Amino acid sequence: MLREGRLRAVTDEPEREVQHDPQVLEGEDELPRQPAPPLDPYTPEPGPAAGEQRAFAALRWAWLILVVVVGVVIWAALR
Repeated sequence: MLREGRLRAVTDEPEREVQHDPQVLEGEDELPRQPAPPLDPYTPEPGPAAGEQRAFAALRWAWLILVVVVGVVIWAALR
């Protein structure tokens, strides 16, 4: 990398371990097993956000309009 007009050596950066060796548990059976993964870290939000609330309100109005239009079409067809 170039920094302040100097060429930096790659060895200046700290080493990072790319992949850990999997931990294998030993037990009575002959198949090696890995420990159970931790619980799912995803926790859903307690409710919809402000933008989502407006979207669901608009969706309710869209259904209402659709029902009215379908009612008018059926009324016109049977007339």
